[in-house]
Formats: sequence, structure tokens, C-alpha cells
Amino acid sequence: MSSVLLLSSNGAGMGHLTRLLAYARRMPPQVRRHVVSLSQAVPVVEAEGLPWEYLASQGASGLRPAAWRRLFAEQVAEILHRVDPDVLVFDGTHPYSGLDEALASHPRTRAVWSRRGMWRAGRNADQLAKAAWFDAVVEPGDLSAAADRGATATVPEDAVLRVPPVTLLDPGQAHDRAQARAALGLPADGPLALVSLGAGNINDTDDEVGAAAAALTERGIGVCVTAPAIAERAYAGDVHLVRHFPLSEHYRAFDLVVAAAGYNSFHESLRLGVPTLLVPNRHTSLDDQEARAGEAARRGWALSAPTLTAGAAGPLVDELLARGGQLAAAATGADPGNGSQAAADHILAVAGAA
Repeated sequence: MSSVLLLSSNGAGMGHLTRLLAYARRMPPQVRRHVVSLSQAVPVVEAEGLPWEYLASQGASGLRPAAWRRLFAEQVAEILHRVDPDVLVFDGTHPYSGLDEALASHPRTRAVWSRRGMWRAGRNADQLAKAAWFDAVVEPGDLSAAADRGATATVPEDAVLRVPPVTLLDPGQAHDRAQARAALGLPADGPLALVSLGAGNINDTDDEVGAAAAALTERGIGVCVTAPAIAERAYAGDVHLVRHFPLSEHYRAFDLVVAAAGYNSFHESLRLGVPTLLVPNRHTSLDDQEARAGEAARRGWALSAPTLTAGAAGPLVDELLARGGQLAAAATGADPGNGSQAAADHILAVAGAA
């Protein structure tokens, strides 16, 4: 019986943790899986029935970087000795210094780096050398890979296993519209849109969230948000707070999605066939959301806009209402399938060599 330790970094959002859970779900039930994360969102793993542990990131710990790296190495080494996994899987774009020391302290454990691409051009290239810490590298693919100009795009095929885009759910696992709306406590009838653009002011049309909400409300479309702070500040209007992990189980509750172009939300929206307007976050340190969204728009899978402010939101929502079905059909038609199973199989093959 194989044993797998799944270690996620503390990136923005839930992407790293969710990818690891996508792999874990596709492993046989007799495989022992243990999750360790630097994300404060890690308690969501409880619902998966998996044991989990939280390690404070350097920022959350308040320690200086050198002190935190020593602590991190000690903590991971202790977990490796205690759990004794056949393989450790790290999902992140920047393997932390100290992980190499921890792995060296427990040489029985193999290691796999789950490393998504679409990095900003010219950034983070020094991290590629850390592939030497691992026995294998798995790259969750990107529907917009043709636009990838980042460092990982140059890695030779024999140095990485590239799989199709990874999402937690397959399309057949998402609930239908009626089930999804009931589960989220949403109205059974009428159009609804999910607005997922990070923090924002729903009352201010000079703000991306506010501009989206105003344009949708003017057209009789209910607004759904995932951040309590946004919902609580809404002065009026049809605004609903939706809180569920994974929300993708209930994406068919929504007629439209207005979202940033992070890996997870992008692939979930397009894979599940929801008409989508992308507003890429231009301020990410590494994830090239502009390239991802731009390629999707060029291929006719989604709409993309640099901003919804200054009156841009209304015409874009009108276009999405007019063309959304066509865009969604093109996106699902271009989907090569979920790469989670191929990644999970490869991880277990590496584990079997331990």
C-alpha cells in the first residue's frame, strides 16, 4: 500500500491545494494520503476525509526568512520521519529552501514537483534548477499553453511529464442547475452571475467588482460573490453570498462568470461550460493571467478585458449574453480532458519505485 505526502505552498488563492486534492481524489482508496499545507485554507481538506497539517508560512510566522527556512526544514523532516511516505508531492512554483534538506534526511521518500506553467516571461527561471531535488516533475497543462512565454515552456519534453489541464472536478461530477442552486441557497429561477475578482467595493463603479455588479444588476442579473466582506457592504440589489468548497461542484448554478484568469477559476469555468468574461489580474508576481486570458479570447473560448471600469462593463456583459453559449461550446470542444488521473498515476509510479 503506497503512502503519499501532499505538500502545498502558500500561493494566492486555493490553486496549489486544490490541484493536490485533484490528484488525491484519483488515487485508489487504499493509498494513504496525508496533506501538509502552508495555506490557512487547509481545513477544507477535512471534507475529503484526509488527515492534514498546517505549517505557518514565513509571512504568517513573523520570522526572518533564514530562521523560517530552518524551522520549515525541521518541520518537514519531522513529518517525513513520522508519516514515512513513499513519495512527497510539492505543488508550487518556488520550492522552499529547506525542502531539499528535509528530503535528504529521509532518503527513502521519493519526490515529485507539481509545477504549473504560464510564468511571466523572464521571471523565476532560477527555480528550474530545483528540479534536481525531485525524482520527477509533473506540469498541469494550460488550455492557453500556446501563449506561454515563461521559463517552463522551454523545458525539454523528456524532463517533465506534461498532462492536460488539472481541475478537481470532471464535467460529469458537477451538479445540475437546480441541485446547485438549492445547495447554495440561491433562487431557483432567474439569471445569476458569479463575480470572482478578488477584494473590491461592490458599491463603487470605479472598482472592478462594483462595475461588474452594476452592469449585471442593470440587466436584471443577480450577483453572486464569494467574499463575505463584499456581500456585507452591498447597499442594495440582488447580491448573494456563496460559500462552498469546491464551488466548482455548483458552477452550473450560474449563467455567467466574471472572473480573474487564475489557473483554477479559468479552467473550471471553461471546462464546465459556463460563459465567462475574464478580467486578468495584472499585478500577479508570476502567473501570466493576461497571456492566459488573451489566448482564450483569441481562440473564441471566453471574453477578456483589461478593465470593467469607465463604462466598459455594460457592453461586455451584453456581448457575453449574446455570444456566451457559442463561447462556452468552443471552450468545452477544445478541452483535452482532465489531466488529474494521469498525474496521479505518475505519482504512484514514482512512489512504487521507493
